[in-house]
Amino acid sequence: MQNITVKGLKKSYGSKEVLKGLDFSAEQGEVIAVIGKNGAGKSTFLESLMMIRDFDEGRIELFGKDIRKLNAKAVRELKRDMSTVLQPTNFYKNLKVKELLSLFNAYYGKDADLEGTIRRFELGEHMKSPFDKLSGGWKQRVALAIAFMTSPRLVILDEPTTGLDPYMRDVLWKNIIRHNREHKGTILLSTHYMDEVERYCDKVLLIHEGRAQVFDKPANILAASGHASINDFYLAQIGETEAVPC
Repeated sequence: MQNITVKGLKKSYGSKEVLKGLDFSAEQGEVIAVIGKNGAGKSTFLESLMMIRDFDEGRIELFGKDIRKLNAKAVRELKRDMSTVLQPTNFYKNLKVKELLSLFNAYYGKDADLEGTIRRFELGEHMKSPFDKLSGGWKQRVALAIAFMTSPRLVILDEPTTGLDPYMRDVLWKNIIRHNREHKGTILLSTHYMDEVERYCDKVLLIHEGRAQVFDKPANILAASGHASINDFYLAQIGETEAVPC
């Protein structure tokens, strides 16, 4: 079953056409990397899915519902099944981590396994720490815990492992895999860590000049392109020579 269906998505800012008829679909349980150069249309695409950016033409269906045909109440209900982590992470600075978790649980209006979230993201030692006093990596860890604690069906992550050490990157990915297995959710991941794309993602969406230039499984992409890694494939597609962080 498809959680997301996008047909002919177009968006312009003045005379600049950013999305030029993008098509896309995502099944239950898939982790999909969204990659492309800055300005390719990635942010506009993801913001349209999050229903925080209007689009000019096309159709977006989330969980079988055309988002342009929903009333305000239906939109609120749909957003309860969605969660995002964007850069940079800014929360109420003086709230303690435990207070933040409780606040967002109340905001989403869904029962969450707070104790399980604390355990899975290993937040115990910082529950009484003010968010503003945490390091960048710990702030990102808290943001990711909040994103997953209500078991959303759609999670959109923007550079989620930036600032995390290798151990915590592994903890994050274990939670992504567990989430999709248990809740049949869909994860969309915007990242420049091509090693993560190749190792963990079911599919790769390369957006280039406002269109879905490539959308396939990493193994299929490598077989068709002849490249040794997704990093090499990406560099060849965007015409860059410098290495992408891995």
